[in-house]
Amino acid sequence: MSRSDLFRNPLLHCVLIGTLAFFVNDLLTDKPASSGKGEIHFSAEEVDALKAEWRQQLGRPLTPSEFRASLQATVDEHILIQEALERGWDRTDPIVRRRLTDNLNFTEHHHPGEADMLATARALGMPLLDPVVRKRLVLRMQAALRSQADTVPNEEELAHYANTVSSESRRWTLSHVMRNGPDAQRQLQALTGLSADVAARYSDPFLAGNVFKDTTDQALEKTFGPGFVAQLATLPTGQWAGPVKSVFGLHLVWIEKRQMHPVPVNPGKAYLAWKAEQETRALQNGLAQLRQQYRVSWED
Repeated sequence: MSRSDLFRNPLLHCVLIGTLAFFVNDLLTDKPASSGKGEIHFSAEEVDALKAEWRQQLGRPLTPSEFRASLQATVDEHILIQEALERGWDRTDPIVRRRLTDNLNFTEHHHPGEADMLATARALGMPLLDPVVRKRLVLRMQAALRSQADTVPNEEELAHYANTVSSESRRWTLSHVMRNGPDAQRQLQALTGLSADVAARYSDPFLAGNVFKDTTDQALEKTFGPGFVAQLATLPTGQWAGPVKSVFGLHLVWIEKRQMHPVPVNPGKAYLAWKAEQETRALQNGLAQLRQQYRVSWED
């Protein structure tokens, strides 16, 4: 079977689904360059195809910054795959090997040994065409770059990090009066001159009560429904304000106090967050170094 016959095979048609098949010949083929490992070049037709694909997904054209980001993502994928192939992972990774040999079993390229089959798969460009193989190689290469991170902090470093990522919790002490019905707003406004204790007597029954002490945003949202706390955030303290809408009706609210309290960070969670940050930084730095070894150009 010739190479052209192979690419007419129905199996490879399925393999190509979901990939940027338009870029395979030019984008994913090594090209000589004056320096570095290779050149990644986008023709005007390839640029138009990339923009068209995103336009179809977004329902609008890409902005200039979005185009640069999508182009960079495509370039980064190519670089990671090329680096993975240089490490021979298309021949040594068990998932990739099985995928490629399974693909070849559906063609006329039968060989007595797996090594010969994998060599044939590489010669036919299968590692670049199969989306499962591509994804596997990208993920392995990303993991390899992340593994370059130093993930053994000293106690002082971790303590400092925990302090910088500590969060705060807002807590409320408030009273409310609820009314429901078409005349609720006028009835509530008539209570604004009363004290919190007295006004509560005129509230419609509310199962959770009319006074909340030292309660959190999450607890109030759970009690009154979504959007309630966002309305409270705009109200003054020490006076009746509103009305504020909940899932039950309208409320006048007297906010006695609202305070921010620091939330201590679990040391174990702080380490995991620090470790993830170090690995992400290592991935970004590794990619930046690899990009310097490739030349990228495109036509408008």
